[in-house]
Amino acid sequence: MSSGLTLEAPQGRLSREVRIGVGAAAFVVAIRVVIGNFVVNDWEGWGTFVPTATGAAIEGLLLLGVVFGLVVRLAARSHGDWPGVVALGVGTVALLSLAIPYSAPQALVGAGAVALGLVARDRTDGRASQWLGWAAVAIGLVVIATWLGFVVTTIVTGDWPDVTP
Repeated sequence: MSSGLTLEAPQGRLSREVRIGVGAAAFVVAIRVVIGNFVVNDWEGWGTFVPTATGAAIEGLLLLGVVFGLVVRLAARSHGDWPGVVALGVGTVALLSLAIPYSAPQALVGAGAVALGLVARDRTDGRASQWLGWAAVAIGLVVIATWLGFVVTTIVTGDWPDVTP
């Protein structure tokens, strides 16, 4: 006679949305730590590096939790056209965030738009939601590419570009 309790090994597979979120957050934190401490600012010692790196890591974790833990997760579980509608909304927020250059939310919210756009494209039956999903993926990729352009400009010039009019 066996008991009703059995321990099975968890599958250990992360969803595509989680992999996109964790990858984006790790990349953004790494880029911010490297650029902020070694490219733009002169090395001021570990007393400056550790708080800056810690702040970037905390910001990355908070953004990961809000964007992927709440918005993407809840919208991915919804039915109908909601994943597409929310994906387009997240993409719009990501696009609007480009008004504040060199900020971490741009890349993470852009990655959230891509992840939700893929969910909308794959999991819904309606054509409208699939088109919204494709639009969100496109907007998210444009935002990420623009953010990477900011990063490359900073690395090449060694300083934050002046964005004031």
